Amino acid sequence: MLRIHISTPCVHCDGEAYLPVGHEVDHQGEPYLRYEPCPVCQGSGSHDRWVTLQKFLDLLDEEARKDPMQPDLAELARRKPVTEYVDSREAAGI
Repeated sequence: MLRIHISTPCVHCDGEAYLPVGHEVDHQGEPYLRYEPCPVCQGSGSHDRWVTLQKFLDLLDEEARKDPMQPDLAELARRKPVTEYVDSREAAGI
């Protein structure tokens, strides 16, 4: 049976590679959020797996059927705003 090695985003960290573990205080006394590598993917953000040739063809077919102009709503929901001024008067230049 033929198998193909593919890489997918880590399901534990959603491909982020590092996870927050707690708040710390730096040398100037400022608090910050400390991160550590994901224990599942060891900080790579991806998960390697072997799939059969048929499964690989199904994955390719599924990707080809997606409308390239349709946004990935799940990805957009995960993104954080660039700034907190996105909807403010300052952002509009008023």
